[in-house]
Amino acid sequence: MVTNWTNVTTPEQFLQIANNNTGGWFWVSMLTMLTIVLLISMLPFGFEAAVLGAAFAGLMVGILLVYLELVGWTWVAMYAGIIVFMFLWIMYSRRD
Repeated sequence: MVTNWTNVTTPEQFLQIANNNTGGWFWVSMLTMLTIVLLISMLPFGFEAAVLGAAFAGLMVGILLVYLELVGWTWVAMYAGIIVFMFLWIMYSRRD
């Protein structure tokens, strides 16, 4: 697919081109890669802290991408679900 750059007149259209050329997967994969990099880099602090920190950062960036209309709410809700699951897991594993 060849992009017609003369039709790009706003920053929103410039960001949307990447999604148009990849079938809507570019910004979803960028959000996922950011989360994976954060998860791996925070593993020395413990698995639970790394997952919670990476999911929270993914949630914040994901909300920004939703409001820019680059990512759907389904992907951002996944990060909220991971956070809720990790809270429940931590409460279950720390009980006496």
